[in-house]
Amino acid sequence: MIYFIVLAVVITLLSGRNPLSMIEKVNFRLPYLLLGSFAAQIVIFILAARTNRTYPYWTEAAILAVLLFLWLNRKVSGISLIFLGALWNWTALVIHGGLMPVSDTALAWAGLGSLPENEPRHQLMEASAFWWMGDWIPLVRRVISIGDVGIGAGLVRFMLGNSVKRRKNEGS
Repeated sequence: MIYFIVLAVVITLLSGRNPLSMIEKVNFRLPYLLLGSFAAQIVIFILAARTNRTYPYWTEAAILAVLLFLWLNRKVSGISLIFLGALWNWTALVIHGGLMPVSDTALAWAGLGSLPENEPRHQLMEASAFWWMGDWIPLVRRVISIGDVGIGAGLVRFMLGNSVKRRKNEGS
């Protein structure tokens, strides 16, 4: 996701827009739903790392809360694309028992030997009929899914669509 955030900021700046102007412009419905979900995902990740277990139902429920937040805010520019990408990833998680499948070939192409030991959110792809829903697109030191591409495109659209054009003498 960091690549998409950096890309969105760069595109926004190159288009003569102020990415920080979104803070004033965008009013989300139920923002605490999103913040609570992210907090829950952090707790689940820490718990999974400490206990060496996965918590698929908790993870799926936390992401379902994100989907609800995105659905409630779908009229905000870019959010519909983010929703579709997140729905794609959530579906892949549900199909694969709460873990995102990752291609070992894509890991190698991305310069990553393999998944880290005891990875609490991902699993190597086995013979899943739905492999194409997982992470199989290699980037530099990352492997992403089609859902991640949708989320990234939505982030770019969100930033461009909700930032304000800079005035000529702004910053001078």
